[in-house]
Amino acid sequence: MFRALWLLICLVLIAKVVFSDLNRGAEPEPPADPRLAQIIELVEQERADAAYEAIAGLLPEITTAEVKQYLYKLRAKIEVDRRHYHYAAASLTLAQQAGDHSMVTADRIDQLKGWIGKMQQERALDDGYRDARNNGIAGELKGQVTILYLYLNDNRWSKWSGRERQQNRQYLQQVTGWYQRRAQEYGLAKPSFDTRFFFLTAPKGITKEWLRSKRFFSDAQQLIARQLGYGSMKEFVDTKAPSGEVALVFHSNGEARSFALSCRNKQTAPQCHYEYAMLTEKVSPGARHTFIPQVQAHEMLHLFGAADLYRIRNARDYAVTDIMNYYSDTLGHATIDPITAWSIGWAQVPDAPFEIENKEK
Repeated sequence: MFRALWLLICLVLIAKVVFSDLNRGAEPEPPADPRLAQIIELVEQERADAAYEAIAGLLPEITTAEVKQYLYKLRAKIEVDRRHYHYAAASLTLAQQAGDHSMVTADRIDQLKGWIGKMQQERALDDGYRDARNNGIAGELKGQVTILYLYLNDNRWSKWSGRERQQNRQYLQQVTGWYQRRAQEYGLAKPSFDTRFFFLTAPKGITKEWLRSKRFFSDAQQLIARQLGYGSMKEFVDTKAPSGEVALVFHSNGEARSFALSCRNKQTAPQCHYEYAMLTEKVSPGARHTFIPQVQAHEMLHLFGAADLYRIRNARDYAVTDIMNYYSDTLGHATIDPITAWSIGWAQVPDAPFEIENKEK
Protein backbone atom coordinates (compact mmCIF):
# COMPACT_ATOMS: atom_id res chain seq x y z
CA MET A 1 0.00 0.00 0.00
CA PHE A 2 2.79 2.35 0.85
CA ARG A 3 4.97 2.93 -2.21
CA ALA A 4 8.18 4.89 -2.03
CA LEU A 5 8.82 8.13 -3.80
CA TRP A 6 11.45 6.66 -6.12
CA LEU A 7 9.83 8.10 -9.23
CA LEU A 8 9.49 11.47 -7.55
CA ILE A 9 13.14 11.37 -6.49
CA CYS A 10 14.17 10.72 -10.08
CA LEU A 11 12.11 13.70 -11.17
CA VAL A 12 13.57 16.09 -8.65
CA LEU A 13 17.09 14.91 -9.45
CA ILE A 14 16.67 16.22 -12.99
CA ALA A 15 14.91 19.39 -11.90
CA LYS A 16 18.02 21.52 -12.32
CA VAL A 17 18.33 20.41 -15.92
CA VAL A 18 14.69 21.08 -16.68
CA PHE A 19 14.85 24.48 -15.03
CA SER A 20 18.28 25.56 -16.22
CA ASP A 21 16.74 28.15 -18.50
CA LEU A 22 14.50 29.34 -15.65
CA ASN A 23 17.39 29.80 -13.24
CA ARG A 24 19.91 31.14 -15.70
CA GLY A 25 19.95 34.87 -15.08
CA ALA A 26 16.76 34.54 -13.05
CA GLU A 27 18.04 36.66 -10.18
CA PRO A 28 16.43 40.05 -10.78
CA GLU A 29 18.34 43.31 -10.99
CA PRO A 30 17.75 45.31 -7.79
CA PRO A 31 16.35 48.83 -8.07
CA ALA A 32 18.08 51.68 -6.28
CA ASP A 33 16.52 51.67 -2.83
CA PRO A 34 18.46 51.80 0.46
CA ARG A 35 15.93 49.48 2.12
CA LEU A 36 17.23 46.66 -0.07
CA ALA A 37 20.84 46.92 1.10
CA GLN A 38 20.61 44.18 3.73
CA ILE A 39 18.84 41.75 1.40
CA ILE A 40 21.32 42.38 -1.42
CA GLU A 41 24.21 41.76 0.98
CA LEU A 42 22.65 38.48 2.17
CA VAL A 43 22.20 37.33 -1.42
CA GLU A 44 25.82 38.17 -2.23
CA GLN A 45 26.87 36.16 0.84
CA GLU A 46 24.75 33.22 -0.43
CA ARG A 47 22.65 33.32 2.74
CA ALA A 48 19.41 32.55 0.97
CA ASP A 49 17.41 31.53 4.05
CA ALA A 50 18.22 34.78 5.84
CA ALA A 51 17.41 36.74 2.68
CA TYR A 52 14.07 34.95 2.44
CA GLU A 53 13.14 35.97 5.98
CA ALA A 54 14.28 39.54 5.33
CA ILE A 55 12.09 39.71 2.22
CA ALA A 56 9.06 38.56 4.25
CA GLY A 57 9.75 41.27 6.82
CA LEU A 58 10.23 44.06 4.29
CA LEU A 59 7.40 43.40 1.82
CA PRO A 60 4.54 44.75 4.00
CA GLU A 61 6.35 48.10 4.19
CA ILE A 62 6.83 48.49 0.43
CA THR A 63 4.49 50.55 -1.72
CA THR A 64 6.80 51.22 -4.66
CA ALA A 65 5.81 48.94 -7.55
CA GLU A 66 9.35 48.44 -8.84
CA VAL A 67 10.66 47.38 -5.43
CA LYS A 68 7.71 45.04 -4.89
CA GLN A 69 8.34 43.38 -8.23
CA TYR A 70 12.00 42.89 -7.38
CA LEU A 71 11.25 41.35 -3.98
CA TYR A 72 8.62 38.97 -5.34
CA LYS A 73 10.91 37.83 -8.15
CA LEU A 74 13.85 37.38 -5.78
CA ARG A 75 11.61 35.39 -3.45
CA ALA A 76 10.56 33.22 -6.39
CA LYS A 77 14.21 32.59 -7.24
CA ILE A 78 14.84 31.30 -3.72
CA GLU A 79 11.68 29.18 -3.84
CA VAL A 80 12.77 27.59 -7.11
CA ASP A 81 16.11 26.73 -5.50
CA ARG A 82 14.16 25.10 -2.66
CA ARG A 83 12.03 23.19 -5.21
CA HIS A 84 8.97 24.92 -3.82
CA TYR A 85 7.53 25.43 -7.28
CA HIS A 86 3.96 26.21 -6.24
CA TYR A 87 5.23 29.03 -4.03
CA ALA A 88 7.52 30.33 -6.77
CA ALA A 89 4.66 30.50 -9.27
CA ALA A 90 2.55 32.36 -6.69
CA SER A 91 5.37 34.85 -6.02
CA LEU A 92 5.81 35.57 -9.72
CA THR A 93 2.05 36.05 -10.05
CA LEU A 94 2.25 38.66 -7.29
CA ALA A 95 5.06 40.35 -9.22
CA GLN A 96 2.71 40.54 -12.19
CA GLN A 97 -0.02 42.02 -10.01
CA ALA A 98 2.51 44.63 -8.89
CA GLY A 99 2.97 45.71 -12.51
CA ASP A 100 5.49 43.28 -14.04
CA HIS A 101 4.10 42.56 -17.51
CA SER A 102 7.27 41.07 -18.99
CA MET A 103 7.18 37.93 -21.13
CA VAL A 104 10.10 36.57 -19.10
CA THR A 105 7.99 36.44 -15.94
CA ALA A 106 4.99 35.02 -17.77
CA ASP A 107 7.15 32.32 -19.36
CA ARG A 108 8.65 31.38 -16.01
CA ILE A 109 5.21 30.93 -14.50
CA ASP A 110 4.24 28.66 -17.39
CA GLN A 111 7.46 26.66 -16.97
CA LEU A 112 6.82 26.20 -13.27
CA LYS A 113 3.25 25.05 -13.84
CA GLY A 114 4.47 22.66 -16.51
CA TRP A 115 7.05 21.18 -14.17
CA ILE A 116 4.48 20.76 -11.40
CA GLY A 117 2.33 18.89 -13.90
CA LYS A 118 5.17 16.49 -14.68
CA MET A 119 5.45 15.54 -11.01
CA GLN A 120 1.99 13.97 -10.84
CA GLN A 121 2.57 10.46 -12.24
CA GLU A 122 1.10 8.77 -9.14
CA ARG A 123 -1.36 11.49 -8.22
CA ALA A 124 -4.61 9.62 -8.93
CA LEU A 125 -3.85 6.40 -7.04
CA ASP A 126 -5.94 7.42 -4.01
CA ASP A 127 -9.02 9.58 -3.56
CA GLY A 128 -8.84 10.04 0.21
CA TYR A 129 -6.54 10.09 3.22
CA ARG A 130 -6.37 6.78 5.07
CA ASP A 131 -6.35 6.73 8.87
CA ALA A 132 -3.45 4.82 10.45
CA ARG A 133 -3.14 6.75 13.68
CA ASN A 134 -1.79 5.47 16.97
CA ASN A 135 -1.55 1.75 16.24
CA GLY A 136 1.34 -0.70 16.30
CA ILE A 137 4.71 -0.31 18.01
CA ALA A 138 5.04 3.21 16.54
CA GLY A 139 1.97 4.98 17.88
CA GLU A 140 2.40 8.76 18.00
CA LEU A 141 5.57 10.72 17.36
CA LYS A 142 5.77 11.98 20.93
CA GLY A 143 7.69 11.38 24.12
CA GLN A 144 10.36 8.68 24.15
CA VAL A 145 11.03 7.19 20.72
CA THR A 146 13.47 4.35 20.13
CA ILE A 147 14.68 3.81 16.58
CA LEU A 148 15.87 0.24 16.06
CA TYR A 149 17.97 0.58 12.92
CA LEU A 150 19.12 -2.65 11.30
CA TYR A 151 21.70 -2.60 8.52
CA LEU A 152 21.21 -5.43 6.03
CA ASN A 153 24.48 -6.63 4.53
CA ASP A 154 25.42 -9.34 2.03
CA ASN A 155 28.80 -7.99 0.84
CA ARG A 156 27.40 -7.90 -2.69
CA TRP A 157 24.36 -5.81 -3.63
CA SER A 158 24.09 -4.41 -0.11
CA LYS A 159 27.57 -3.86 1.26
CA TRP A 160 28.13 -1.49 4.17
CA SER A 161 31.48 0.10 4.98
CA GLY A 162 32.25 1.79 8.27
CA ARG A 163 32.42 5.14 6.50
CA GLU A 164 28.99 4.63 4.94
CA ARG A 165 27.46 3.74 8.29
CA GLN A 166 29.02 6.81 9.88
CA GLN A 167 27.58 8.98 7.11
CA ASN A 168 24.18 7.39 7.65
CA ARG A 169 24.35 8.17 11.38
CA GLN A 170 24.74 11.82 10.45
CA TYR A 171 21.68 11.56 8.21
CA LEU A 172 19.65 10.10 11.10
CA GLN A 173 20.77 12.94 13.34
CA GLN A 174 19.43 15.38 10.76
CA VAL A 175 16.11 13.52 10.72
CA THR A 176 15.62 13.38 14.49
CA GLY A 177 16.60 17.04 14.86
CA TRP A 178 14.15 17.95 12.11
CA TYR A 179 11.35 16.03 13.85
CA GLN A 180 12.10 17.91 17.06
CA ARG A 181 12.04 21.33 15.39
CA ARG A 182 8.79 20.56 13.61
CA ALA A 183 7.18 19.36 16.85
CA GLN A 184 8.07 22.66 18.51
CA GLU A 185 6.31 24.50 15.67
CA TYR A 186 3.11 22.86 16.94
CA GLY A 187 3.79 23.92 20.52
CA LEU A 188 4.83 20.42 21.58
CA ALA A 189 7.74 19.20 23.62
CA LYS A 190 10.54 17.79 21.52
CA PRO A 191 10.37 13.99 21.14
CA SER A 192 13.35 12.26 22.73
CA PHE A 193 15.18 9.84 20.42
CA ASP A 194 17.36 6.87 21.24
CA THR A 195 18.73 5.43 17.99
CA ARG A 196 20.25 1.96 18.25
CA PHE A 197 22.10 0.41 15.33
CA PHE A 198 22.46 -3.28 14.51
CA PHE A 199 24.17 -5.21 11.74
CA LEU A 200 22.61 -8.24 10.05
CA THR A 201 24.29 -10.38 7.41
CA ALA A 202 22.14 -12.27 4.93
CA PRO A 203 24.18 -15.36 3.92
CA LYS A 204 21.91 -16.15 0.96
CA GLY A 205 22.22 -12.64 -0.42
CA ILE A 206 19.83 -9.72 -0.63
CA THR A 207 17.54 -9.06 -3.57
CA LYS A 208 14.90 -6.42 -4.18
CA GLU A 209 12.34 -9.20 -4.56
CA TRP A 210 13.18 -10.72 -1.17
CA LEU A 211 12.92 -7.36 0.59
CA ARG A 212 9.38 -6.95 -0.76
CA SER A 213 8.31 -10.56 -0.24
CA LYS A 214 5.91 -11.80 2.42
CA ARG A 215 8.61 -14.04 3.86
CA PHE A 216 11.06 -11.19 4.54
CA PHE A 217 9.85 -10.40 8.04
CA SER A 218 9.97 -14.03 9.22
CA ASP A 219 13.42 -14.40 7.65
CA ALA A 220 14.54 -11.21 9.41
CA GLN A 221 13.37 -12.60 12.75
CA GLN A 222 15.52 -15.68 12.18
CA LEU A 223 18.53 -13.50 11.38
CA ILE A 224 17.92 -11.50 14.57
CA ALA A 225 17.65 -14.72 16.59
CA ARG A 226 20.83 -16.25 15.16
CA GLN A 227 23.03 -13.16 14.94
CA LEU A 228 21.79 -10.91 17.76
CA GLY A 229 20.77 -13.61 20.21
CA TYR A 230 17.05 -12.93 20.60
CA GLY A 231 14.51 -15.72 20.30
CA SER A 232 11.80 -13.59 18.73
CA MET A 233 11.04 -10.14 17.41
CA LYS A 234 9.05 -9.50 20.59
CA GLU A 235 12.05 -10.31 22.78
CA PHE A 236 14.30 -8.12 20.64
CA VAL A 237 11.94 -5.12 20.70
CA ASP A 238 10.99 -5.47 24.37
CA THR A 239 14.63 -5.71 25.42
CA LYS A 240 15.94 -2.82 23.36
CA ALA A 241 12.89 -0.57 23.74
CA PRO A 242 11.02 -1.52 26.93
CA SER A 243 8.96 1.68 26.92
CA GLY A 244 7.81 4.43 24.60
CA GLU A 245 7.32 4.33 20.85
CA VAL A 246 9.41 2.16 18.54
CA ALA A 247 10.40 2.75 14.91
CA LEU A 248 11.76 -0.43 13.35
CA VAL A 249 13.89 0.33 10.29
CA PHE A 250 15.76 -1.98 7.91
CA HIS A 251 18.28 -0.45 5.50
CA SER A 252 19.91 -2.21 2.57
CA ASN A 253 22.72 -0.28 0.89
CA GLY A 254 21.45 -0.70 -2.66
CA GLU A 255 19.22 1.33 -4.94
CA ALA A 256 15.56 0.32 -5.13
CA ARG A 257 12.20 1.65 -3.95
CA SER A 258 11.99 2.32 -0.24
CA PHE A 259 8.68 1.62 1.46
CA ALA A 260 6.97 1.16 4.81
CA LEU A 261 4.56 -1.48 6.04
CA SER A 262 2.63 0.15 8.86
CA CYS A 263 -0.50 -0.74 10.78
CA ARG A 264 -3.86 0.64 9.74
CA ASN A 265 -6.14 2.16 12.36
CA LYS A 266 -7.22 0.12 15.38
CA GLN A 267 -10.75 -0.37 14.05
CA THR A 268 -9.47 -1.89 10.80
CA ALA A 269 -6.43 -3.75 12.16
CA PRO A 270 -6.87 -4.26 15.93
CA GLN A 271 -4.30 -7.09 16.06
CA CYS A 272 -1.56 -5.30 14.12
CA HIS A 273 1.53 -4.72 16.23
CA TYR A 274 4.79 -4.92 14.29
CA GLU A 275 5.44 -2.43 11.52
CA TYR A 276 8.64 -1.45 9.79
CA ALA A 277 10.25 0.77 7.21
CA MET A 278 12.43 -0.72 4.48
CA LEU A 279 15.04 1.69 3.15
CA THR A 280 16.81 0.76 -0.07
CA GLU A 281 18.99 3.82 -0.50
CA LYS A 282 22.66 3.78 -1.44
CA VAL A 283 24.73 5.88 0.97
CA SER A 284 27.57 7.67 -0.80
CA PRO A 285 29.89 9.56 1.57
CA GLY A 286 31.04 12.83 0.08
CA ALA A 287 28.04 13.18 -2.23
CA ARG A 288 27.29 16.84 -2.90
CA HIS A 289 23.56 16.28 -2.65
CA THR A 290 21.34 13.51 -1.34
CA PHE A 291 17.67 12.93 -0.65
CA ILE A 292 18.34 10.15 1.87
CA PRO A 293 17.42 12.19 5.00
CA GLN A 294 14.09 13.07 3.38
CA VAL A 295 13.49 9.43 2.46
CA GLN A 296 14.25 8.38 6.03
CA ALA A 297 11.99 11.05 7.50
CA HIS A 298 9.19 10.25 5.04
CA GLU A 299 9.21 6.48 5.55
CA MET A 300 9.42 6.68 9.34
CA LEU A 301 6.48 9.10 9.40
CA HIS A 302 4.46 6.29 7.82
CA LEU A 303 5.14 4.18 10.91
CA PHE A 304 3.64 6.89 13.13
CA GLY A 305 0.49 7.15 11.01
CA ALA A 306 1.24 9.49 8.11
CA ALA A 307 -0.18 8.71 4.67
CA ASP A 308 1.24 9.53 1.26
CA LEU A 309 -0.15 12.82 0.02
CA TYR A 310 1.51 12.47 -3.38
CA ARG A 311 -0.93 9.68 -4.25
CA ILE A 312 -4.12 11.63 -3.48
CA ARG A 313 -5.94 13.07 -6.47
CA ASN A 314 -6.96 16.38 -4.91
CA ALA A 315 -3.74 16.99 -2.95
CA ARG A 316 -1.78 18.34 -5.93
CA ASP A 317 -2.01 21.94 -4.72
CA TYR A 318 -2.44 21.15 -1.01
CA ALA A 319 0.33 21.01 1.61
CA VAL A 320 2.79 21.56 -1.22
CA THR A 321 5.95 21.57 0.91
CA ASP A 322 4.86 18.71 3.19
CA ILE A 323 7.38 15.88 3.06
CA MET A 324 4.60 13.37 2.39
CA ASN A 325 3.66 15.22 -0.81
CA TYR A 326 6.75 16.78 -2.44
CA TYR A 327 10.45 16.69 -1.67
CA SER A 328 12.39 19.92 -1.13
CA ASP A 329 16.03 20.55 -2.00
CA THR A 330 17.02 19.68 1.59
CA LEU A 331 15.26 18.23 4.62
CA GLY A 332 15.52 21.59 6.36
CA HIS A 333 13.19 23.18 3.81
CA ALA A 334 10.58 20.40 4.05
CA THR A 335 7.55 20.83 6.31
CA ILE A 336 5.06 18.82 8.30
CA ASP A 337 1.73 20.43 7.46
CA PRO A 338 -1.42 20.07 9.62
CA ILE A 339 -2.75 16.98 7.80
CA THR A 340 0.45 15.04 8.52
CA ALA A 341 0.67 16.55 12.01
CA TRP A 342 -2.85 15.22 12.71
CA SER A 343 -1.90 11.73 11.57
CA ILE A 344 1.11 11.50 13.92
CA GLY A 345 -0.69 12.92 16.96
CA TRP A 346 0.47 16.53 16.84
CA ALA A 347 -2.63 18.50 15.83
CA GLN A 348 -6.37 18.56 15.29
CA VAL A 349 -7.72 17.37 11.98
CA PRO A 350 -7.58 20.17 9.37
CA ASP A 351 -9.84 20.95 6.46
CA ALA A 352 -8.73 19.28 3.24
CA PRO A 353 -9.93 19.05 -0.39
CA PHE A 354 -10.34 15.28 -0.05
CA GLU A 355 -12.02 12.81 2.28
CA ILE A 356 -10.19 11.97 5.51
CA GLU A 357 -10.94 8.52 6.93
CA ASN A 358 -12.25 8.61 10.52
CA LYS A 359 -12.05 12.40 10.54
CA GLU A 360 -14.61 12.67 13.33
CA LYS A 361 -12.99 10.06 15.60
